[in-house]
Amino acid sequence: MSEPPLPARVGQQLGIFATRYQALIERLLAPHDLTFAQFAVLLHLARRGEPGRVSEVAAAVELTQPAVTKILQKFASLGLVEILRDAHDGRNRPARITAAGLARVGDVQRSFAPAFDRLLAGWTADGLEHLITDLTRLTARMDEMGR
Repeated sequence: MSEPPLPARVGQQLGIFATRYQALIERLLAPHDLTFAQFAVLLHLARRGEPGRVSEVAAAVELTQPAVTKILQKFASLGLVEILRDAHDGRNRPARITAAGLARVGDVQRSFAPAFDRLLAGWTADGLEHLITDLTRLTARMDEMGR
């Protein structure tokens, strides 16, 4: 059997990596009582830095609006996010991360350090910078394609 075309090989490798990466992150999140989806929402709000509408957050993290609403309600009850009122549209309930939420993101990310040190062992800083650049380009291309 001949080797698949290069784009197919790239796709296969990305699929394998995505599956294994998500499993790794889920294992690392378990001690923090967070799911992958919950952490994606919290991390998105932390990166965003400003309030986000449920629909915007849902689109950014590839979840349904009801799922994001449920996550935001849980986080609001824990003091990790604040759900605001929109003066112009009462139906719109943007959410923003609180100082406690930012601290939680930092704590979780710091707890990942041993696993990421092991994962990235042997890579040079230059190699990692190239990897980040390439992944950023791929992400932007996926965004252009509408995911």
